[in-house]
Amino acid sequence: MKKRPLSNLIVKRISTSPYFKESFARLEKETIESKADATRHFSVLPLNSPDPADILITNTHTIPSQISESDLQRCQLMIHPNSGYDNLEASFIESVRFPVIVGNPIRAHAVANFILSTLFAHYSSLPVQKTWDEGRKWNRKLLSELSIVILGRGHIGTLLEKSLTPLAGRLQVFDPYQGKNQLDLNLVDVVIPACSLNKKNFHLIDRTFLSQLNEDFLLINAARGQLVATDDLISVLKEKPRAYAYLDVFEKEPADFTLFKNLDNITLTSHIAGVYSGIDQMTANFVASVVYDFSTMEENDFKLKYKSVLLNDRFQNGMLI
Repeated sequence: MKKRPLSNLIVKRISTSPYFKESFARLEKETIESKADATRHFSVLPLNSPDPADILITNTHTIPSQISESDLQRCQLMIHPNSGYDNLEASFIESVRFPVIVGNPIRAHAVANFILSTLFAHYSSLPVQKTWDEGRKWNRKLLSELSIVILGRGHIGTLLEKSLTPLAGRLQVFDPYQGKNQLDLNLVDVVIPACSLNKKNFHLIDRTFLSQLNEDFLLINAARGQLVATDDLISVLKEKPRAYAYLDVFEKEPADFTLFKNLDNITLTSHIAGVYSGIDQMTANFVASVVYDFSTMEENDFKLKYKSVLLNDRFQNGMLI
């Protein structure tokens, strides 16, 4: 991994995201370069500079096949600050000789907050009362009455599991990559995907899946759009008007919301679950910390610290999990 002295590292971001502020590039550069000390120096190249760098920063718009050979030859570390990495194919990760770090911690709390917000809003939306209600009625369901399924036990799934375990009537966490292989969809009220996308779970949530749930099921998808077979979901929602879906991610983005125009039992948002006011600084801090640790830590110590976000270790049956 460390083929040259790490006292002077050059960093370059290949692609960025539209939700960052215009000042983000400067913020990220300043945050990374502020980690320098008497024994090491970090310099950040302009976005998409033709010059090769020791550390490459990517995102969901990065197409690995379009990364220059000179960049790949010099690269010692790739940082992918997004939590989704389905644009980075398993064959690419398997072929590179450098570690690839993903940024799950940056958005995990924000996405978990989004999911919990939709869950409470759906079942316990606060009534607007401008005068005293003598009847004091509130027709709602408590989470303790619900059977909830979380698909995936990564950073987001773990946060949801910890939050919902004392609240839900029944909570299942399904993650075959962590030995949680049992999934019973009978009488399930709520389904929450919290997993990455791979070939095995593409369109996992289809008509067959949805037909096993309760008539008034709730689906909250803030994970990956292609986990859900969109046409099947639309069809089932038409057939089951008491069912409901919150979709923040879609099979094709930017999404065409007119596909759902005839549905009253769906709420759509524009892939915003992981976006929050502090995301620029959090992303810059995460990247800068990884750069600094890579420069200062021994190889095994670095891999141990970032084990949960080291993409190179996420291989199973020839695919990334």
